[in-house]
Amino acid sequence: MILWIILFLLIVAISFVLAYRSMRDYQEIPHQSKTEYGLYLVRNPENFNKDFLDRFNKLLVKEGLIVSFERLFKGSQAALTIYGPKKVLEEFIGELNLLELEDYTFNLDHNHLSIWEVGVTENTKHKELNIENIFADLARLGNEDQFFWQVVLGPKQKGQLFASQIRAVVYSKDPQKRQELVPILQNIASSELLKVPNPFTQQQMVSFFKSRSLAKDSRGPLLEADQVHRLLKV
Repeated sequence: MILWIILFLLIVAISFVLAYRSMRDYQEIPHQSKTEYGLYLVRNPENFNKDFLDRFNKLLVKEGLIVSFERLFKGSQAALTIYGPKKVLEEFIGELNLLELEDYTFNLDHNHLSIWEVGVTENTKHKELNIENIFADLARLGNEDQFFWQVVLGPKQKGQLFASQIRAVVYSKDPQKRQELVPILQNIASSELLKVPNPFTQQQMVSFFKSRSLAKDSRGPLLEADQVHRLLKV
């Protein structure tokens, strides 16, 4: 009996160490940054363009910060939000007509969602990445079905490229409908973008999604400003 208890405790300890080491590989979590972050609705999406993204990237490089652009879909409705450093976003409040929101991730029940990361193969170069009309299959969403497309960006010191971490979430209280939607929406993107296999549990993935973390070894593509724009299809 004592032997089984020792083995059980040993397994728990090893699992904890592995989980800690895997989470330690994540670069920065905005929630834990000294910089204050907030979630904003973009009410002037026509100003979300390459020019804005080029200017925004320079500020991210200067401040060494990360940001999360998120497309939120519910049925036939859609919105663009930004989760980012308030001191940077304050410069664009008028241009994008930003409205601060309560963070929608607080109320997500992980029992009603499926989540995965999107990345590229090791041989894919950012110049080769073709991103067009990736949200065409969202017409399959029911009125209460939701889809979240999270693109976390960090600055690259060389050139005007963004490092990225892309996550997708299907949220539906109907498990059968969710099961039908997942394989469809896992193939919404270009042929270069694919679901990334990973060793994390769903609970860990949800934690990464809520914290908008950016991994050091992210399989997300390096993106130019116009590719970020097309990836969010505003």
